[in-house]
Amino acid sequence: MQFRVLIITLLLFAGLQRAQAQQFITHGKIEFERKTNQHAFLEESSSFTEVIKNGYPKFHTAYFDLYFKNGLTLYKAGREPEIRQQKLFQTFPSENTIQTNLENDSMITQKDIMNDLYILNQSTRKIDWKIGSEIRKIAGFDCRKAVGRIMDSVVVIAFYTDEIIPSGGPESFNGLPGMILGLAIPRMHATWYATKLEVIEIPDKDIQAPKKGKKLTNSEFDSRMTEFEKGWGDFGKRIRPMILL
Repeated sequence: MQFRVLIITLLLFAGLQRAQAQQFITHGKIEFERKTNQHAFLEESSSFTEVIKNGYPKFHTAYFDLYFKNGLTLYKAGREPEIRQQKLFQTFPSENTIQTNLENDSMITQKDIMNDLYILNQSTRKIDWKIGSEIRKIAGFDCRKAVGRIMDSVVVIAFYTDEIIPSGGPESFNGLPGMILGLAIPRMHATWYATKLEVIEIPDKDIQAPKKGKKLTNSEFDSRMTEFEKGWGDFGKRIRPMILL
């Protein structure tokens, strides 16, 4: 009996030590690398497909930074790739800057669409995540897999770590029990993976909401998107989900 009590006590003590040793990160800067298979956007039946493929790399790489502290995150464009790459015009026409307030479930988004800037005030995206058992190492963190769905039919695969406390992530993704460090959207032929984390103090100016752009309500933006689709036909319909991301 005494031996059993001793074993239980030792196990509890070891568990307490592990819990104390585990660090929970509350502020810092994460770099994300977004890779897009832009050849996948080309029409196979087009006679110009092979010509275009020869002129553009298969994958386009872009970098983004995510700053986070005090329940706020700011996601915006980061450094240029070491080798500047050509980008197909239909590959992610909108590069977003997004401040997310995880405390009150709100976002302020700046969208650059065909060189026009728009500012939107929105609620955070609601995603019905299904958490799985697969674990993947990303930027030095053990990350658990989760699968969700957005815009009714777009499947999203995410990997998150509970060692980084804010429940944020790249673009407008959030809602998991920790920070999303890996993201894949097969329909958009794109992945986002964290390359590094810097645990640094974040000045208030580095996490301020974007301000430059024409302010639109959600209904006004929907109307603008409808006009965009009419003007661009099938191309507009194909890239609308990427703009709404």
